[in-house]
Amino acid sequence: VSAREPLLAQHRPMAPTGGGGPDAVAFDHATSFWSALIMLSCTCTLFVVAQWTTHLRAWQHSLSADDVVSIITFLDIGAFLAFVPGVLYDALGCKIVGYVGALLSLGGYVCMDQLLKSDGGANVALLCFVGFVIGHGSIWLVVCALNTVTNNFEKQDRGRAVGLVMTTFGLSAGIYSSLFRVIEGTSIEPNLLGFLGISMGSISLVCVLGIAKMPPGHLLTARGARATHALGLCILALVLITLRALWTPQVHGLDVIAVVMAVLYVLVLAFQAFLVVRLFLRRGWSIFFQHTMLEEASADGTPGALTAVSGEVDGSTFSEALRAVEYWLLLFVFLIGIGIGQNMVNSIGNIPGIDVATGVAIFAAGNAVGRFVPGYLSDLLFRHLDRMGFIIIATALLCVSQVVMLVSQQNPIGIYVGIFLTAAAFGSYWVLVPAVEAEWFGRLHFGKIHGLMLFLAGDGGVVALYKGLASFAESTRGPCDASSRVAGCFELKWLVCLALSGIAMLAAVAVRFQRGRVQCRESPRPHPSSMTTFLRTSVSIEAEGH
Repeated sequence: VSAREPLLAQHRPMAPTGGGGPDAVAFDHATSFWSALIMLSCTCTLFVVAQWTTHLRAWQHSLSADDVVSIITFLDIGAFLAFVPGVLYDALGCKIVGYVGALLSLGGYVCMDQLLKSDGGANVALLCFVGFVIGHGSIWLVVCALNTVTNNFEKQDRGRAVGLVMTTFGLSAGIYSSLFRVIEGTSIEPNLLGFLGISMGSISLVCVLGIAKMPPGHLLTARGARATHALGLCILALVLITLRALWTPQVHGLDVIAVVMAVLYVLVLAFQAFLVVRLFLRRGWSIFFQHTMLEEASADGTPGALTAVSGEVDGSTFSEALRAVEYWLLLFVFLIGIGIGQNMVNSIGNIPGIDVATGVAIFAAGNAVGRFVPGYLSDLLFRHLDRMGFIIIATALLCVSQVVMLVSQQNPIGIYVGIFLTAAAFGSYWVLVPAVEAEWFGRLHFGKIHGLMLFLAGDGGVVALYKGLASFAESTRGPCDASSRVAGCFELKWLVCLALSGIAMLAAVAVRFQRGRVQCRESPRPHPSSMTTFLRTSVSIEAEGH
C-alpha cells in the first residue's frame, strides 16, 4: 500500500471538502506532525530549570539551597505524572490534553514570577506547589504530542517520527538558552519566568489547533509528514547550539549565534501559524475541538473506502500489559535512565569548573542526538536489531558516561564529554521506550500503558536519584554547597549512578531474553495436517527431481 501511495498508507486518494486534491489532504495530515514537533519545542521546563533556578536565590535571598532543591524536586515530580493525561488522552482525545497543558504552563510560570517578586518573602511550600504545576503542564503537552505521533505513523517509520519529535524536545533547552542570551540586560530579563509562561503557553495553544489523530484506516509515512524538512531544521538547530557552545562571537555586545537561533525560531513559529490558519480556512471551527481528522469524500463525491493498514490495531489491554514481566523490567531500566539524566540536568548549574550556559547547550546537543539517531537507526536496522537491542546499547552508553564523569572531575573537557554522553543515553530512552511499548502492547491503550510507565519511572527516578541522592550526599559528605565539599559530593553521586546503571544494564539484557520467550510462545505453530501436506509435496517434488 505504501508503495502505491507514498504519502499516506491508504488505497484511494481522498478529495478534501475545501478543495485542493489529495496532496492538500496529505498536507493537512502532515500539519498534525509539525504541530506536535513545534509543541515539544516549548516544553523545555525540565531542561532550562538549571538556568532559571540560579536566579531563584538572587531574587529571593531567604531561599536556602535545600529550598531550591525541594522546588526543583516538586517540578520534576509534576513533570512525570503522565498517567492521568494518558487516561484522558485515550478517553477524550488529544485536544483536551493539549489545552490543559498549555494553560497549566502559562498559569504556573506567571504565578512563580509574581511570587518571587513579592516583597515579604515567598512561601517555600507555595513555591513547591507552583513548581509542581509548571512541571505538570509540560507533561500534558508531551503526552498530547508524543501519543499522537506514535499512533499516527506506520511501524517502519515510527522510530524516526518519534525521534524527530523528541529531538525538538531535547533541542528546546538550547533554543530557550539562546533566547535568554538575547534578552539579557533588557527590560524582559527581570520578567524571565513570565516570558517563559506566556511564550510557551501561547505557542502550545496554536499547536493544539493543528494537532489531530489520523482517521480510522490511515497511517502516515515519513515522506507524507515531510520528515526530511523537519530533519533539516533539527540539524541546523543542532549545529547552531553546538557552535555556540564552542564559539560565541559578539557584535555590539550581542551574541550573534544566539540572535540567529532566536530569528530562526521565530520564523518556524510563523510557519506554524501559517499552517494553522491554512487548516482553519479549509476545516473551519472544527479544528478547535475535533481531535480526529475527518474522513474525506472521494473524488466522485462518495464516501472514501479506507483499506486496513498494517501494524498493531488493538493489541493488549491495560491489565494484560501490567501482567507482563517485561513491562516491569523495562520500567526499571527507564527509571534508572530518567533518574540519572535528571540528576545530571539539575546539577549542571552546580558542577564546579564549567560554564552553566555551555553545559546546558552541550546537554541539549547530546539529548537531541540521543533522541533522533537511535530512532532513525532502529527503523533502518529493524530486521537485524530490534529496538530493545538499541535500549541495551543506550544503557551501556549510560554506564560509560558515569565512568567519564567520575574520572574527569578536575578536567572541564572531560566533564563536557560526560554531560554529552549522559544526555545522549538519556534522550534515547524517550524515543525507544514508547516505540517498544507500542510494538509489544499495541496502540489502543497506549496512553494509559505509557502514562503509567512514565509516571512510575519518572517520579521514582527523580525522588530516588535526584532528591534521595542529594540528601544522601548532604548527610554523608556535606554541606554540599561549601566549595571544599562540592567535589566529594559529586564523586559520591557519580559512583552511585555508575552502580545503578550497571544494574540497569543487567535488567535490559533480561528484558531482551524475556521478550524472546514471549514471542516464541505467541508465534503460531503450523497445523499437523498442513505439515503433513508440506512434507508429502516436498517428497514428491524431490522424487520428480531424481
